[in-house]
Amino acid sequence: MKKTHELLKELRIKNKYTQEDIATHLGTTQQTYSHYELGLREIPLHHIVTLSHLYKVSTDYLLSIDTPYTGHTNLSQEYIKGMSLHDIIFNIQKLDNEKRKSLVQFIKFLDTQDELD
Repeated sequence: MKKTHELLKELRIKNKYTQEDIATHLGTTQQTYSHYELGLREIPLHHIVTLSHLYKVSTDYLLSIDTPYTGHTNLSQEYIKGMSLHDIIFNIQKLDNEKRKSLVQFIKFLDTQDELD
């Protein structure tokens, strides 16, 4: 399991940000942020929350909490055909209540089809 400071660097690079970009986003200096990535300084919880929103991952994921809870999944990773779970959830939230109900009914229907096979 990777440590928080390793994940911070990995996510920053993956998302093509510089340390200066992230420091500015957090309202801190590049040097301070560099210390977070190097593990020389503990990153404050409010920065963890801010970065979880930026990278679309849970705070559990950033804090390297190893639990069976699926919330630690990286929601920004590709899930299916160029879409992340975050994209899918975002699109579901845009649906009106009736369409959401229909979607849930369809998911239940698909689930019952697996039982028939």
